[in-house]
Amino acid sequence: MRIAIKTLGCKVNQSESASMEAILRGAEYEIVSPDEHPDVFIINTCTVTEKSDRESRQLIRRAVRSGARVIVTGCYAQIRPNELSNIRGVDFVIGNKEKSQILEFVEKIRHKNGSPEICVSPSGYSLEATPYYSERARAFLKIQDGCNLRCSYCTVPLARGRSRSLPLPDVISSIERLRDDGYREVVITGIHIGTYGLDLPERISLLDMLKIITEKFPEIRFRLSSIEPQEFRDEYLDLIKDGKVCAHLHIPLQSGSDRILQLMNRHYSVKEYSQIINKISTSNPDICIGTDIIVGFPGETENDFNTTVDLLNDLRISYIHVFPYSKRPGTVASEFDSHVSEPVKNQRVRIVREISETKRLSFKNSQIGKILDVIIEKPSDIPGYYKGISDNYIKLLVRASSLSPGQRIKVKVISLTGENLISEPLK
Repeated sequence: MRIAIKTLGCKVNQSESASMEAILRGAEYEIVSPDEHPDVFIINTCTVTEKSDRESRQLIRRAVRSGARVIVTGCYAQIRPNELSNIRGVDFVIGNKEKSQILEFVEKIRHKNGSPEICVSPSGYSLEATPYYSERARAFLKIQDGCNLRCSYCTVPLARGRSRSLPLPDVISSIERLRDDGYREVVITGIHIGTYGLDLPERISLLDMLKIITEKFPEIRFRLSSIEPQEFRDEYLDLIKDGKVCAHLHIPLQSGSDRILQLMNRHYSVKEYSQIINKISTSNPDICIGTDIIVGFPGETENDFNTTVDLLNDLRISYIHVFPYSKRPGTVASEFDSHVSEPVKNQRVRIVREISETKRLSFKNSQIGKILDVIIEKPSDIPGYYKGISDNYIKLLVRASSLSPGQRIKVKVISLTGENLISEPLK
């Protein structure tokens, strides 16, 4: 039986899809791409925005029209399974916990006929080590799931439950497996990784865990997926300075207006955020700093938005992920008044994207002449070049005669051609 897996959304979903793929490969199922006529199509959905909901439904309908049997999972399936089971042709709608039981559902689908079945367990399940398979050069390790915060716009706690952590022995055994499989970068990911370990019987912090794994696995470079501003500690900069953690931090801002941050139920001020970013960029001018912005939050005025724009222009950040506010069922913000019109939200998105592109290009330019630590991802479409990603999160081209995916090398950046940084391996 030929199976395709399509993933929408965050790195946690990507990690979980890689685990499902490993389980299915272990049972000797053939994993194919969506355009290779699979017999079974697994769709791992996202529900963080209305757009992601729409993309999930469109993908499900395309899978049904292809003639494949269809299993739907992920956060959309977890929160609103009935909406997805009403799509004609869906066989199973399963929750996030059931991803670890994907083999059972694939086996059942052989003999299944009739109406779709829903199997969604409560979201507060314990975490345990899982297998992992991906053709990517870098691996995602989910060390934590769930979130205890109640940001007024966010539906993720409804889909993922309260924060739970992967026990430290399981973290270590997972990294050992990834190392033995040839991965030389591990991205530490979760829904809210700054709360890692606080729920474990022997409490441990994310920082403590990082110190342990970087000492135990010096051959692996570790990257943090995202960390909340209020959970940042100076000690992370020490690990980055020592080369044990990638020089890349993603720290969500969401708004440059204190008034909007309060409405969002975010737990920091613009001043506090700015101080953190200034400290990080001063400590390491070559560090890549990313952030998230939501525009058009209910009640966001032109002045609120302009304040955000001014802040983004001033901050030494390298890129911005920008999202138009999306009304999510069951969230506090969905009940707010003064919702911003779609045309205004779209205009604000365009403005922030332009700022992001300017900052991204400026950061790339600043790297010309620098020596970077790079993981090779795959050959480029341009003969004689390979695609790679640096420890400070720059996608670049490496000019070389022969390199292997997953290989870790030092390169010197020699030029910027269009949007492509060109580099050569150090002799």
